[in-house]
Amino acid sequence: MPAGSLPPPSKKRKVKPDEDLAKRLEAEITDAALNDGSLNPLLDLLNLAQGTSDAANLSKIIYSLYRVFVVLIRSDRLAPGGSEAAKQVRKWIWGRLDAYVHLLVGLLQDEEPALRV
Repeated sequence: MPAGSLPPPSKKRKVKPDEDLAKRLEAEITDAALNDGSLNPLLDLLNLAQGTSDAANLSKIIYSLYRVFVVLIRSDRLAPGGSEAAKQVRKWIWGRLDAYVHLLVGLLQDEEPALRV
């Protein structure tokens, strides 16, 4: 039997582009929250969630957003007080949290049963 011309199958798990991007954005946001960096990737992660149609990827992105908001809350980014700049950042984060809640509420009406849970 002749040797095959195809390379051996890859044993690595194939990561979908949205899933990979969500992990990268989550890491950036978490790092920024802990080191007072830019939280702009949070908007990118929300846009990724709103633009994803695959239920499995959307579920993973939703959990990424959940973990990010837990980090933001634990790092007192939503605590009252602080400078005027801190108040503006807090207002911006509340807006993103509101968008996340609206996304979750919308999923309660989705036809995909896995997303309604």
